Amino acid sequence: MAFLYAFVTVAFCLGVHAVIRWSDAHPDRPIWPPLRFGAGMRVATWAITVVAIGAAYFAGTGSWNAWGLPNWLRLWIGAPLAVAGSWFSSFAMMKLGLDNSMGARNGLVIDGLFAFSRNPTYLGNLALCLGWVLLAASTPALVSASALATLYIAAVPHEERWLARVYGDAYRSYRNNVRRWF
Repeated sequence: MAFLYAFVTVAFCLGVHAVIRWSDAHPDRPIWPPLRFGAGMRVATWAITVVAIGAAYFAGTGSWNAWGLPNWLRLWIGAPLAVAGSWFSSFAMMKLGLDNSMGARNGLVIDGLFAFSRNPTYLGNLALCLGWVLLAASTPALVSASALATLYIAAVPHEERWLARVYGDAYRSYRNNVRRWF
């Protein structure tokens, strides 16, 4: 069953990646971010997110510590890394605003954690993925987390091109002064 959940995460990540690639190739009629933002986009975005991340969670818990990693590694490194990544990502998301994270055009956010990294939400999510793999210690967790991490990394160039189109010189100045990751 754990591999089924991992498959769901992978399938959703591949679907989102296809939408991103299509949108990048067709900036005049993108699916993501949408030209018009509203309640439907909020519901769709959160539904996809909940299913993909929820399935990754169940992939890990359904095969808990199948690798037999020592508890000190799982609990003293994996768990804090997952919690810190979740906290970091959530803090960045609160600064960005949920609507902006889903493609609303409510202004370019360049302060808070965004003053140090252009992608603090993704950085937190990547730490969460690594922590989850160490904590769950199983192949289904690794497959799920790898799919999510690959999607987070692949989304960045697309989002950067979109931000440059939407915010122009303000974004280009920000990009020139703040690193992509660290």
